[in-house]
Amino acid sequence: MKPPMLARLLLLTVAGEAEGEFVAGDLHEEFLHLCATRGRPAGNRWYAWQVVRSVVTLLGLRLRSGEAMQLALAALSVAVPLLLLDRLWCFVYSQIPLKDGLDRAPGFLAVNVLYVCICSALCGSAARSFQRAILIAAVTAAAAAFALWPAAGETPAIYVWLVLLTAPASSLLVFTWRRFG
Repeated sequence: MKPPMLARLLLLTVAGEAEGEFVAGDLHEEFLHLCATRGRPAGNRWYAWQVVRSVVTLLGLRLRSGEAMQLALAALSVAVPLLLLDRLWCFVYSQIPLKDGLDRAPGFLAVNVLYVCICSALCGSAARSFQRAILIAAVTAAAAAFALWPAAGETPAIYVWLVLLTAPASSLLVFTWRRFG
């Protein structure tokens, strides 16, 4: 019998690599015992409740071990420069008279996409497991979306899609190349 999928994923995501499998194994043993004695619904409720109760403690352990710092650096390395580059674009074009109708230069957008790929790839190369690589890819995509959201001016849709797709793709690509290549 398997515990509830969402609760297990939350547990493994929050616990991280160091504690995840140990905690999940202990909870699984108790889950099997409860399912055998009280039934599957009671076991599912107990498992979900234990995961919810453990989230704060496991996040604290993760912060102390430094694992969360890697995720924060991944998010910052993608989001902050994209925001700063957008502000630079706004400043430069604010200095040009009769600037109505000016769109971002294709070179500017290409540099941003290249930057996102490089930063995401560096973040993905630091992952030690596939779960960690997936988490880093999700964080880089969310950070890119966060950075693009308040962008000033007209942002081409193809640029937004390229940034949102290349951030996690380059992170995962470098991880798989480093791991299996």
